Amino acid sequence: MRNTKATETILFSLLFLFFLQSLSDFIEAIYAFGLLVTAFTIEVTAIILLFTPLLLLAFRKAPSRSFLLVLSFLAIAARLVAPMLSPGGKLVACGISVGAFMMLFPLLLQRRVNIRGWQVTSGLTLALSLSIFLRTANSSLDLSESGAFQVIGWLLGILAGVLLWRMDLSAADDLPSGRTTSSGRMTGLAIGLASVILMIYFAFASPTVIARWTDSSYPAIVLTLAIVLAIFGYLLKSERFLARLTQRLILGWNILFILALVLTILPHQIAFPATSDAYPLDVPITSPLTAIFLFLMLVLSPVMLIDFMLFVREISKEKLSLPQIGKSFAGAALFLLMMVFFHVFTTIYDYVLILGPFFRDRFWFVYLLTGLGMGLPLLLLRKESFALEKPEIARPFMPLALGSLALLSMIALYLTTARPVAPHSEAQLKIMTYNIQQGFDVEGNKSLVALLNVIRAVDPDILGLQESDTARVANGNVDAVRYFADNLNMYSYYGPTTTTGTFGIALLSKYPIQNPTTFFMVSPGEQTATIQAEISQDGRAYQIFVTHLGNGGPIFQLEDMLTRIQDMDAHRPVIAMGDFNFRPTTDQYALMTQTLADAWLLKWPGGKETPGISSEKHIDYIFVSPGLTVRESEYSRNSASDHPYAYIVIEP
Repeated sequence: MRNTKATETILFSLLFLFFLQSLSDFIEAIYAFGLLVTAFTIEVTAIILLFTPLLLLAFRKAPSRSFLLVLSFLAIAARLVAPMLSPGGKLVACGISVGAFMMLFPLLLQRRVNIRGWQVTSGLTLALSLSIFLRTANSSLDLSESGAFQVIGWLLGILAGVLLWRMDLSAADDLPSGRTTSSGRMTGLAIGLASVILMIYFAFASPTVIARWTDSSYPAIVLTLAIVLAIFGYLLKSERFLARLTQRLILGWNILFILALVLTILPHQIAFPATSDAYPLDVPITSPLTAIFLFLMLVLSPVMLIDFMLFVREISKEKLSLPQIGKSFAGAALFLLMMVFFHVFTTIYDYVLILGPFFRDRFWFVYLLTGLGMGLPLLLLRKESFALEKPEIARPFMPLALGSLALLSMIALYLTTARPVAPHSEAQLKIMTYNIQQGFDVEGNKSLVALLNVIRAVDPDILGLQESDTARVANGNVDAVRYFADNLNMYSYYGPTTTTGTFGIALLSKYPIQNPTTFFMVSPGEQTATIQAEISQDGRAYQIFVTHLGNGGPIFQLEDMLTRIQDMDAHRPVIAMGDFNFRPTTDQYALMTQTLADAWLLKWPGGKETPGISSEKHIDYIFVSPGLTVRESEYSRNSASDHPYAYIVIEP
C-alpha cells in the first residue's frame, strides 16, 4: 500500500477533528438530557462509552487490520450521522464515535503504526486550525454540522475513509526496541495526552469561548490564534527549532503558558461578597494590561502541541501489553470526565450536592487543573525523549496548509461579522424578550436555527435574551449571542462573562448600545445579574434593563434591581425585561409595578386569552415607564424553547 507522510498527517488531522466534534456533541447531549429530565435516563448511561479502552483488557493478541478499519469507520460514520438524529439517537451516536476513537488511538500507539511525534502533532495542529475555520465561518456553530453544509463533513469523512484504507497498519520496523514501563507512569502520560485534548476542546477549538472569558475582541483572538498556528506549522518542520526544544525550555514554556492562562481568567473572576449590603454589585474594572496575559497565552499556546508530540513519542516507544495500555487510557478517560464535570459545575454548582459549591467562583481552577494535567506528566519523560527526531515531510506542506486555513478564517470572519444598519426613522419601537433555554428546544435538540427564525419573524428593534451564556462546554462551545447578532446584523452586548457562573443574559439592538454594563444581585444560589444600557431612537434615550432572577424570583434580588432603576433620570423612559420567575399574584410583582407598569396590562387592561399561555402563569415580562404608549403586546409559545417569547410595540 502506498503511504506518504503528508497523507498520514491529513488522516490524523481528520480523525482528531472528528473526535473533537464528537466529544463536544457528546457532552452537550448529556447536558441537554440533564437539563430536561430530572430522573436518570438510559441514554445518559452512554457515558460509559468513554471507557472503551477497558475492553482492551480482554484482548489476548493484537487486533487485525480489519478490526482497526471497522473501528475507524464506525467512529467516523457515527459522527457523520449524529446531527441528523433525535436527541437520544444523537447522544448514543456521539457516544459510539467517542468510544471508538478512545479505543482506536491507544491501539495505534501500541502497534507502533508508523507513529512519529511530529506527524501526529501536525495532524492535531491541522485539526485545531480546521476547527477554528469551521467555527468562524458560521459564527461559532460548526459549519460542517449545520444544515446543507453537513456535506462538508461527509466529504471529509469519505477522504478519511480512503486514506485509512490506504494506510499501512502494520507495525513499523524502524522504531527502536520497546522498553518496559510501570502502569502508573503510563497512566500519567495518557493523562498528559487527555489534558492537551481537553485544553483544545475547552477553549482553543472555538475561539469565541476565550473572547467571552474576557469580553475581548473576538476578531483579534481569531487572527492571533490562526497566525500563531501557521507560524508554529512552519517551525515544526525546522530542524533548528526542534533542536532548541530542550527539556528546560519546554518545562519553562509550560509554566509560562499555565500562568498566562490562569492570569487571563483571574481578573474576570469575581469574588462575590457574602453580605447583602454589598449589592447591587458592579463588575470590577480590569486594567487594560490584563490583555497582555491574554495575548501571551495565545502566543504560548503551541506548547500544548509540543507536549502532545512528546507524549505520543514516549508512549509509542514503550513495550506495552494491550491490557496495560487499556488500563492507562481508561485512567485518562476518567480524568477527562472529571475535568468536564468540574467545568460544568462552575455554572450548575447550586444543583450539585456537596461538591458543586466548591466550584462556585472557581472557573480558573478548572483550567489550572487541566494545565497541570498537561504539564506535570512531562516530568515522567526520560531525558532522551526531549531530543526530537528530524521531520520527514516536505517543508512547504504544513506552512501552506496552515497558512491557507488562517487566510480562510480571516475571510470567514470578515464575511460573517455583523454590520448593523440604522433603521429608517420611526416613532414606534419593538421590544422582545426571550428565554432561549440555553439553545435547546423542548425535546433537547440544539435549536439556534429555530430560535433565529422566531426572532427574525418578530423582527424586534431591541432584544433581551436569558439563558444565553452558551459559550461553554455544556452547550457545545457555541456562542448563541454572536450567532444571532451576526445573522440579524444587530449590535450586541453579551452581559456577564462566562467566568462569573451565570446562565447568561444578553442585549441585542438595531441601534447602537450605549454605556452597557452588568451588575449582580445578591444570590445565595445560582448567580444572577442584570444588564443596564442606554439606547437612543431619533434622539430619544431609553434606559434598558435585562435580567433573569433566581428560582422563585427572590424579592431581595428584585430590590437590588429596583435600586438601580429608581436611580435613573426620571425624564428617560425605562424598559425592563426578562425572566423574573414570579407570577402576577406575588408580592414581587406588586413591588415591581409600584415603579414600572406591566406592558401587557397597559395594552390589555381587561386581559386577553392567548392559546397555550395563561396570563396568571406569566413569569417573562416587559415592564415600562407608565408614560409610554403600548400599541402592541403579545405572548407566543413554540417548541424552539420551553419559554414563550413576549414582544411589545411602544411609542412616546
